Amino acid sequence: MEAASSFPVPAEQLSAAFMAAIGEDGERLVDEMNQLDQMPKLRRADTEKKSGGEVGPSKVAAPTGFSSSCSGFTRRPTPRQLARPRLRTFPPRSSSHMRQLGLEANLTSGRCRSFAKARANEEEEEEEENAAAGPPANQLAAWAQANLLQGVAPSSETFAIIAVYFVQGALGLAALARTYFLKDNLHLSPAEVSALQGLFILPWTVKPLYGFFSDGLPLFGYRRKSYLAAAGAVGTLAWLSLATVVSNAPQALVASLLGSLSVAVSDVVVDSLVVERAREDPTASSGALQSLCWSSQALGGLATAYLSGYLLQLLTPQQVFLLTSLFPLLVVLMSLQLDERRVDPSERSAFRELLLSQGQLLWQTIRQRQVWLPTLFIFLWQATPSSETAFFYFLTGDPTTTAGIGISAEQLGRVKAGSSVAALVGIWAYRRFLKDVPIKDTLFWCAIASVPLGMTQLLLITHANRALGLSDYWFTFGDSLVLTVLGEFAFMPLLVLAAALCPPGIEGTLFATLMSVFNGAGVVGTELGAALTAVFGITETNFDNLAYLVILCNLSSLAPLLGIHWLADIPKLQPGRDMSTDRARSERPPLSSGSDDDEPQAVKASRYEPSVTLSPGTTKDDRSA
Repeated sequence: MEAASSFPVPAEQLSAAFMAAIGEDGERLVDEMNQLDQMPKLRRADTEKKSGGEVGPSKVAAPTGFSSSCSGFTRRPTPRQLARPRLRTFPPRSSSHMRQLGLEANLTSGRCRSFAKARANEEEEEEEENAAAGPPANQLAAWAQANLLQGVAPSSETFAIIAVYFVQGALGLAALARTYFLKDNLHLSPAEVSALQGLFILPWTVKPLYGFFSDGLPLFGYRRKSYLAAAGAVGTLAWLSLATVVSNAPQALVASLLGSLSVAVSDVVVDSLVVERAREDPTASSGALQSLCWSSQALGGLATAYLSGYLLQLLTPQQVFLLTSLFPLLVVLMSLQLDERRVDPSERSAFRELLLSQGQLLWQTIRQRQVWLPTLFIFLWQATPSSETAFFYFLTGDPTTTAGIGISAEQLGRVKAGSSVAALVGIWAYRRFLKDVPIKDTLFWCAIASVPLGMTQLLLITHANRALGLSDYWFTFGDSLVLTVLGEFAFMPLLVLAAALCPPGIEGTLFATLMSVFNGAGVVGTELGAALTAVFGITETNFDNLAYLVILCNLSSLAPLLGIHWLADIPKLQPGRDMSTDRARSERPPLSSGSDDDEPQAVKASRYEPSVTLSPGTTKDDRSA
């Protein structure tokens, strides 16, 4: 009969199946099945009592205790029903699945197994969701990837790259120490220190060559990790030598050149790694890895800016060099974390052919008038002389024996830290308000404004600030912050200009070349400043002509405006397009984030900021964006 065939599987088997599938809910399921199993019998007994016979297949029987027709039922419980225990409801999950599987209508053993399997699968999924959302450690990891890592997938290689950038910033720890070492330990004059500072920049003037060697001439079978390890080892050796054996100017020059070479090579290699990994990582948004790396370097620079001066109150310069030598050693350790396959010897010839073709295309591009004229303007802008070294001697000179004002190393560290923050503010302000202003207009007005603002150094030299009620330290600190922001306003358009000159196909190579020209011009400017310092007879104790040197260097910043019309044909970048900043960070040395003495001047300190903010021969931090 139809009613009897509704449940072909005995309730005991169903309950056993449920018991095995869902464990602790089995008892409740068995009880429910027993109740459901009684329903057909009740219907049959009640129908036979009324009709006096069996119910045919075409008849619909109502269970005992229910009366009325198909329009509805009125509940009349029987004594047997009242004697039963009240049906216990299922948990929401079990009840939902039972209704979905039609247990009240036609539950077969196959459906029972499907129910058990579905329930088990959903419980596993629920456990996984709870595991992902529940434990604090997992929540913290997800938050860190989304916010701190900017969506970049965490890996040992990613952390190695970030650590290398942090090291580049942290090398600023020895910036002031080396300047004091040259001044106080080696007893060099301002002109001699300025000349050395200019030479320290030389490894940055040939930076494209490091990229060519890394791409076309694998070292020990690797194009990246071996060069990175070698650069770290050379840097460690350079700082250790400064801490131990260096005792004269030539030795200091060799050690500093090696240290500068170490930073430049590691910068090329790690920038190449960033480009390669950014292409391979689909989890991060566009530019996320690059932004993360620049942030890491800026953090390293900010972390050591104040310490660079504070430690000199507690330690000797040589001891600071010893601490600094640990940072390049970290680069060596991080290089071991890189996952790079060995280069097949057959690939080397292809690399060399590619480099040769790139060189030919580069030469053809540079020969074009619309490229070399703006490049010449960049060179002239950066090659103007600087009075930074002489002014540093004035700031740190002993007021009891010289005309200096006696600012301490710890105070210089404070000013440097403030200047690092001001540089970030200047970069943000340029990108926010001046990014779409024509390059020529921005450079013109920055050059005009630089003259009166640069002349504020005269107030400090003549002690006129004291008549205004401003101490030497606070005047220097405030003046540095304002001039640093202006310096970034002048520096960022140069990067945009360099980017605008780069045609498709050789963007990276040409931009690296332009930045090498930029750095070479910084060498020329520093050496011119050294020559003028000697001409004016400025020494560690004689500052009589310092005011004239400052005036001449500031006025010289107007000379490049004679070639401002060379920029008339430069195509204006589309609004919002700022491809210069990231490229410049990869082609130029860091400023407050790096060893300042190794770096070219992004803007002239004599024009935009007092040299107290950085040690002689230093630059603004284009990497701190």
